[in-house]
Amino acid sequence: MTMRYSQRALVSTLFLGFAWTAAAQSDNTGGGKGGLSAADTVFIENAAKDGMAEVQMGQMAISKSSDDQVKQLAQRIVDDHTKANVALKTLAESKKVSFPSNTANDAQKQSDSLKAMKGTSFDQAWSKAMVKDHQDAIKMFTDEGKQTKDTDIQQFVKTTLPTLKSHLESAQKLAAVPDARDKAMDQATKSMSSTMDNTPASVSTAKASAATPVPAPTAATGAKH
Repeated sequence: MTMRYSQRALVSTLFLGFAWTAAAQSDNTGGGKGGLSAADTVFIENAAKDGMAEVQMGQMAISKSSDDQVKQLAQRIVDDHTKANVALKTLAESKKVSFPSNTANDAQKQSDSLKAMKGTSFDQAWSKAMVKDHQDAIKMFTDEGKQTKDTDIQQFVKTTLPTLKSHLESAQKLAAVPDARDKAMDQATKSMSSTMDNTPASVSTAKASAATPVPAPTAATGAKH
């Protein structure tokens, strides 16, 4: 009787031990792949798609733009995001996360829209797109760095964020130049229009009188011959 009780107690203890281990593993993985949480998996997939989109956008600017500053930033974006994508792909493989082969649909639509532009219109639209894209990327990386428990992802975020912030700063400077120029031109146009509207009527009349030729005096009637 005592032996049977001991055997049952041992089985119960082993069962509880297995159950506790499984629960702990479930808590750590969060239902993700390769020991990652679901949020970590989504981050890797989205970061990969965004990285590929930035490379495509950079290559487009290199081929389409005639502005040296735009081309320089575009080349930096291509080089830096290509390097980050390689590191991210290695990380994804180590975590058994499928690395996407295509960009997101929204990124493709944005790319198609920019392809139809030329000259300064393209440069301005591209610079503003880079500002928006990098603002979104910085937010995504910052949020992931705060919530992830995976040390490899934490390191990737820590390494990549300074580069994203550098790209954003450069893109903001490019986007600000045409905006400042357009605002200055608008202000100058409004100032000229306001000056013309406020010109006194007497001044205009005087100018008009001065411009009207005065007729030459005629000979007096009944002059002696």
